[in-house]
Amino acid sequence: MSTRIASRCAVPAPECGIGQTVRERNVPLLVVGTLSAIVGVLTGADLAVGSARVPGKVLRIGILTSAYIAWHNQTRGFREGLTDLGYIDGQHVVFHVLTGRGDSARLPALADELVRGKPDLLYCVATPDARACQKATTTVPIVFTQTGDPVKLGLVQSLARPGGNVTGIGSLRGMLVAKRLELFKEVVPTLRRVLVTYDPREDEEAEAVRVAKEVAVSLGLTILERPITKPQELETGLDMLTAHGRDGILIVQANPNLNIPGRSLEVAISYGIPTMYTSAFWAEHGALASYGANELRQGRQAARLAHDILRGRSPAEIPVELPTEIEFVVNLRTAERIGLKVPPAVLLRATRVIQ
Repeated sequence: MSTRIASRCAVPAPECGIGQTVRERNVPLLVVGTLSAIVGVLTGADLAVGSARVPGKVLRIGILTSAYIAWHNQTRGFREGLTDLGYIDGQHVVFHVLTGRGDSARLPALADELVRGKPDLLYCVATPDARACQKATTTVPIVFTQTGDPVKLGLVQSLARPGGNVTGIGSLRGMLVAKRLELFKEVVPTLRRVLVTYDPREDEEAEAVRVAKEVAVSLGLTILERPITKPQELETGLDMLTAHGRDGILIVQANPNLNIPGRSLEVAISYGIPTMYTSAFWAEHGALASYGANELRQGRQAARLAHDILRGRSPAEIPVELPTEIEFVVNLRTAERIGLKVPPAVLLRATRVIQ
């Protein structure tokens, strides 16, 4: 690909950096809070917790996310799940959300800021967020989602008994890499080369690439491995790709670190490159396909664990759970735009087909 994209992509996905420049990623952090939430703190509304009520108590929940906006699938699912459990925003609970905007280096300072606010609980959306919060406090309960192996990462002592102030919903992302690549080949039978851009400083991303390279051999695919540590380094790998269904992009990230997912989709949409992502969000915004955990459901799962903690149960005793729903999504609009005919048998296997 000899021409790089200089213009913005019109895809409405600000939470993950589509259309974002490096300069824009350095804007001030985002704090979410409504006037009604502030009023709730001042008036001290009663909190319904299960069948009990705690007069005058408004809970403070800090949320740390690497995304570009505060309310995306994981955080919306978490908030909606708590609402269903009786925690009304502005009456029973106040959310303080800080966003890393794709820059992992900012997360430790953001986690420290959340802890200084004396929250009753912290919710962290991905591995870098959970690590930052764990380093910031050993006393505030932490619920995570979308992490790699929490035991290997040192977030918990074991899945059955976390043993500290941290528990949550683990991710099957690494385990799903092989199946994701296999499905990619089925969606695009002509596929021959697959670009995988990743941050080598993130162990789970490096492990995902290792698995992809092993599986690629049996699928007759060549993995174009591209480790980067700066957003500007993305372009070299993307320039290697050609259209016509022989080259594709496999995304292994679940967070917008280095803007790899967002920028990759910009190029894919502009040049007709097939893509396979880790979540349905991307298929909904123009990626060809996705295979991974339902992020909205993960947020709701995390809300249930948070509910247990807020009722007095220790995170040390709450087992780490795995996602309850894995979905395979195919975007036929994108397939038509790039001139690809997806085999009917593949569409029958899809959880959802976007038409």
